[in-house]
Amino acid sequence: MPLPRVKDNMAASKLLETAKKFIGQFATFDTQTLDNILSENYTHHFAPESLSSLGPYTKKEFLDHHRRMLTIMSGFPVMAKEYIQSESRNQVVVWATSQAIFRDEVKDDTILEKDWMYEGEYMFILSMDETGEKIVRGVEFLDSKATIDTLLGLMKRAQENKEQRVGKGADIVRYV
Repeated sequence: MPLPRVKDNMAASKLLETAKKFIGQFATFDTQTLDNILSENYTHHFAPESLSSLGPYTKKEFLDHHRRMLTIMSGFPVMAKEYIQSESRNQVVVWATSQAIFRDEVKDDTILEKDWMYEGEYMFILSMDETGEKIVRGVEFLDSKATIDTLLGLMKRAQENKEQRVGKGADIVRYV
């Protein structure tokens, strides 16, 4: 079996490096990193289709989505279980888990602290440009049952708590 060409290894490394930046930015919703690695014509799709109310997003809409998430969460760390690269397709598939970290000021006592610690499982298909440095399309397969049954309810509750506390003069506006 012939050894891989150096050029191919460099392309694969660039694809993996970009994918790791994408996955890593969720820990703090780092919109600067995200802005740097998404192409101007980027689209983000959520799957399965049963979650069609989410997206698809353009680059600007996906960045705005992250900024909105920051108002109720301090991060959503995604931990890769496996990266699968396809140099011929300029893609990286990532199998991952996550944990939502809701801000203390949007939580309430009607939900147990352990229940605010949502954990999910995901598959990301990241399609890159020819350089491997910009992502042109992302497909995010969500843990649909857990997302519908748990995460969306927690996010709605956190948003309601935030709005209620802002209305009462709480200093939560700084996260917007």
